Amino acid sequence: MEDLDRFKAYSAMTEASRKWVSVIDTKAGFLSGLSAATLAFVWTGAKLADAQGIVRYLSLSATLMLLISLFLALHVVLPRVNLRHAFGRDLTYTNGHQPISFFGYVADNFPTEKHTLFISLVDTMDEKALAREALEQHYTICHVLQRKSRGVAWAGWIWLLASMLIIVALIIRG
Repeated sequence: MEDLDRFKAYSAMTEASRKWVSVIDTKAGFLSGLSAATLAFVWTGAKLADAQGIVRYLSLSATLMLLISLFLALHVVLPRVNLRHAFGRDLTYTNGHQPISFFGYVADNFPTEKHTLFISLVDTMDEKALAREALEQHYTICHVLQRKSRGVAWAGWIWLLASMLIIVALIIRG
């Protein structure tokens, strides 16, 4: 495969991965709203926390679970500004790779007074270097997406369990 063809293929994969990140962020936003609304229902609508006995314990347990779900969902949408955020541990790019399409790298390494240095660096890149950049971005985005997906899954399952506790509390309260 020619370098230009690699660049086109890798760029397409990167773009598809970025779209999935938007989907996961949207799901995280939905779960955040759902958790917040459920908290409001428990405390102000049904006033389950005002009850006594097992209903109170169930509502307090559900509240804790909803707060955890809310935290996890909000954590998903926080920006990943370096490799530690993306991969969960310290990493560096190999072979002197410079990720010119990653905003965190560009902003950290090329402040406004180095704008022309950034432009000249990008202008010196050939098709092979640009193809590698697209592939590196796809790889990084895939790892970010996986971490985000896990966070959304946990937030969703915890919300579901909290909702079951709330249903049980409502049934017991009568």
